[in-house]
Amino acid sequence: MINDINIGGVFIPGLLVIALIALVCTLLLVPFFSFSRLYRRLPFRPLIDVSSYIVTFFLLLQGLTTLGLFA
Repeated sequence: MINDINIGGVFIPGLLVIALIALVCTLLLVPFFSFSRLYRRLPFRPLIDVSSYIVTFFLLLQGLTTLGLFA
């Protein structure tokens, strides 16, 4: 199965598309973290942001694989 997306004759890798979707989801998720008091007290917030991106990417990839949309 080919996981590339064809846009105007240009093939874009499927993992790149999933990474961009995970980035958008993370950018929408981080402001919700800022409302919690625990997030404000963390000493190194960028590490939490990166780890939330990795978790979002993994969950998105796992969900698409389970649904059979990404092999």
